[in-house]
Amino acid sequence: MDNRKCSFENCPNDGEFKAPSSPKELKRYVWFCLKHIREYNKKWNYFSDMSADEIEEFIENDIIGHRKTKKIGTNDVNYFEKISKISEQMFSGMNNLENLNMHPSFYSSKYLNALATLGMDKKESSLEDIKTKFKKIVKELHPDTVGLNEENKEKLTKVLEAYKIIKDQHDSNRKPNSK
Repeated sequence: MDNRKCSFENCPNDGEFKAPSSPKELKRYVWFCLKHIREYNKKWNYFSDMSADEIEEFIENDIIGHRKTKKIGTNDVNYFEKISKISEQMFSGMNNLENLNMHPSFYSSKYLNALATLGMDKKESSLEDIKTKFKKIVKELHPDTVGLNEENKEKLTKVLEAYKIIKDQHDSNRKPNSK
């Protein structure tokens, strides 16, 4: 490795850390020791030679990664046709998506938490299985069957909320012909 000396005046230490020499010359480096690179970085201002308008333009261009852009359709007469074909190809596999059961990994955490509240282990459980489990839990917690109990009341509220979340999820993913 080259033993560079720190670029700070009268510093005898090795320059282990590089920094751009100026905002206009970002690929030309000066080397500093740790102490002086910290000082240099504190004083560094990329925008020091820019006007307010230039800074604003820089920020706007930063949104698009400083790449040149063109207005839609300026160079290609068939631009919209091409975009239409591309989108058709991309989404063609999604036709009749509502007829498919949702893959278990796509369930929301809210849905999974609701299943856990009901003590259901299988994400793919049918709504009938869930209803059966729900009815059993409600019987065990309902004040009409076990009497008034504050702890049971809280549990029952959570179970009712969980069942509503599950039912809503199943209703939104239901096949059109199923009930």
